[in-house]
Amino acid sequence: MIMVTWLLTVAGKDQPQLLQKFCESIALMEGVFLDSQQAVMAGRLTALYKVCIPAKHVAFARSVFSEFARQGVEVVTIDELDEDTEYSPSYLVLDLQGQYRFGIDHDIRMILESHGADTEHLNQYYLGDSLVGEHQFSTRIRAVLSRPVSEPDLLGALYRLTPGLKIRLSVVDDASVLVS
Repeated sequence: MIMVTWLLTVAGKDQPQLLQKFCESIALMEGVFLDSQQAVMAGRLTALYKVCIPAKHVAFARSVFSEFARQGVEVVTIDELDEDTEYSPSYLVLDLQGQYRFGIDHDIRMILESHGADTEHLNQYYLGDSLVGEHQFSTRIRAVLSRPVSEPDLLGALYRLTPGLKIRLSVVDDASVLVS
């Protein structure tokens, strides 16, 4: 997937809800915030964002920025930094064991999606009531990564799901390794 990295300078009246929608729009385009700095002075916002989005969303992103300009959030400059950066997908294999709670499978998927992982395969086993020291559920997930993943950040988010969660995480570049 070809990714485009932009440096966005944003200025306008301080409108937190509108700025949140602006940032959410970038995220919905599979964008990643690489860096951000914001300052609010005298009711005016100035922000600098370094974002990376898939090249297939460039035209749409420009139209979204125009719409936000009509609402008072001006995108002052857009500098394309790396137009030809190609990212070949990696694959994530995740094994989880721990105490079950309602909705944990949904929370796992949401965390993975927010880190750029598209779940290809998910096996989850619920063992019911367990003895002390045994795990109530076991999950194995295989996913395609749409962008590089920060393993410490992903692990940190997963560990907050439930106490005593055991996690084994592997990121591989070759899909043939995943056959098991």
